[in-house]
Amino acid sequence: MAGRMLAKLSKEYDLTIEKIDVTRHPLRTIQAGITMIPTIKTGEDRLSGLVLSETRIRAFLA
Repeated sequence: MAGRMLAKLSKEYDLTIEKIDVTRHPLRTIQAGITMIPTIKTGEDRLSGLVLSETRIRAFLA
């Protein structure tokens, strides 16, 4: 669900979206500081949650 919203918002914000396959790249996941799926990261800031609403994602990106 977050992926679809990010694709939509990437046109509105200048976003580069990178998906990490956490099962194939667990070390990279740890290095990126990802502890929950989904996680959105910008710089050192992270937004995680089982359900990320468009409102929460917009507030995070602002």
